Amino acid sequence: MSRRSLVPRLLMPMLLLAVTLAAQERRDRSSNTIDPERTVIDVPDVSIGLEAYREVLLTGRYPVGPGDRFLVYISDMPEPVEVPVLAEGGIFIPRVGRVQVGGMRLREARAAIDAAFARTVRVGRIDVELSKPRQFPVSVVGLVPHPGVVLASAVERVSEVLERVGGTLEDASERSIMLLRRESLSVAEAALLRQDALDSQVMLRSKGARRVDLALYGVTGGSEYNPFIEDGDILVVPSRQYVLRAMESVRRPDTYEFVPGDRLSTLSTLAMGPSARYDPDNVLVFRYVDEGSRQEYLSVDLDAALAGDAEADILLKPGDWLVPRARPEFQREATVRLVGEVKNPGFYVVGQEGKPLRQVVEESGGFTEAASLPKARVVRRMDDNQQGDPEFDRIVAIPPTAWSEDEKQYFNMRSREKRGQMVVDFVSLFAENDEAQNILLRPGDLIVIPASQRTVLVSGQAASPGAVPYVEGYGVADYIARAGGFGWRSSSDVRVIKARTGEVRKADEVERIEPGDNIWIKEQPVRQYWSIFTQSMTVAGQVATLVLVFVSITK
Repeated sequence: MSRRSLVPRLLMPMLLLAVTLAAQERRDRSSNTIDPERTVIDVPDVSIGLEAYREVLLTGRYPVGPGDRFLVYISDMPEPVEVPVLAEGGIFIPRVGRVQVGGMRLREARAAIDAAFARTVRVGRIDVELSKPRQFPVSVVGLVPHPGVVLASAVERVSEVLERVGGTLEDASERSIMLLRRESLSVAEAALLRQDALDSQVMLRSKGARRVDLALYGVTGGSEYNPFIEDGDILVVPSRQYVLRAMESVRRPDTYEFVPGDRLSTLSTLAMGPSARYDPDNVLVFRYVDEGSRQEYLSVDLDAALAGDAEADILLKPGDWLVPRARPEFQREATVRLVGEVKNPGFYVVGQEGKPLRQVVEESGGFTEAASLPKARVVRRMDDNQQGDPEFDRIVAIPPTAWSEDEKQYFNMRSREKRGQMVVDFVSLFAENDEAQNILLRPGDLIVIPASQRTVLVSGQAASPGAVPYVEGYGVADYIARAGGFGWRSSSDVRVIKARTGEVRKADEVERIEPGDNIWIKEQPVRQYWSIFTQSMTVAGQVATLVLVFVSITK
């Protein structure tokens, strides 16, 4: 390689290093001075939502302060430049000089820049746009997990700032959060806030505090309930004091925080309004009187209150209940459900007066060939307010070893009980036309028609336990033989569990085996021969001792 070709190769890295250092020096200088020839368009660190754009930026209400960055374009400049608002509120505009904008609203700052440009340059046009909102400290005190100072921006709402301190504590107010401008407070008043003196809400309101209502914001989305913050704001989160209730026919029955000035329409809004079933002629407000010792009620016109009638929209008091009654006949349940082996399973209307079981089955098209009438059942839904069984609960709380014989039988009876199941013999009704079984169905009933398995289950100590195909005329012994006979641990105690009733009988008491029955071969008890031997020897020794004592006495 020639010396002439080697020199450029050695000089090239040095030239690149020099260019890089020069560029770094220009960047360092640009952090303190404005370079009109430099183009800087950074992506803002703060996300700006459409609501913030419309309500804060587009309206020009954004408060300009140190740290904001503006993009400035003058008509004869090749490219726009980005300039910051400096610590004392000034901004240096190319060819214009310093313009004081700190503390102004965005629309005022633009007007000041336009006026300075018109005075200085006079020819051309200037465009100024906020490119990066600044962040500033906001004080949060009161019932929050981490009170203190957090950074925020003027395009963020109160709720977003509260999320940065961990939200609010359990007993904190959601509807009486105070938003204060720091300049409206004296040094002593600001010190009280830092000491969490939260009982001075009258003082806060007198200082122009704005009430934040996150509960109403959650149901309405109104910006007036969850405003955007500004530089120097203080958020005070007090405790929740009193409550209101909305019950019965409202879309969201619940307990809500009371705020002085709440009206009937306010509570209805918190409960998301009356439900479709409410009776407008039967709306009540329950109110505590005599220092909270008793309640009375008054009728109110909720429709008029929601329509804006000031007289109907009464002021509420702490502890009030809003109780819109329901129309008694509105969309009351009038159906039963039929599932399983019928031609058209589903819901059927029986009306409030009810309908016979046979008629509902006929409306469904009747049973399929696979239907098992012996296992069919009707289940009646238990009422929600039906009381439990105190006696059963008492017995369960007692150790089983301490149960009396009656308590054991009561426990067994209740344990085997199928709550809600009606006593209906489908075989007698549909095969033998026994109208005594044709019960009147009620709304909410469930009719279950299972499929017939056409098998008999042989379980327990059979040689090959399992399901055996049903054969008309087979007895217990026949099915046990089909299951391989008795196992080596089987006992002579054989029971039959009837499919229709669940009753357990001894095998010799069953006249006829039906599909679905269960033949249960019980197991021989395990004998502990060593234990039997030792117990026998103990008894024999005691008997021998008694004999010796008796012989010695008689002598």
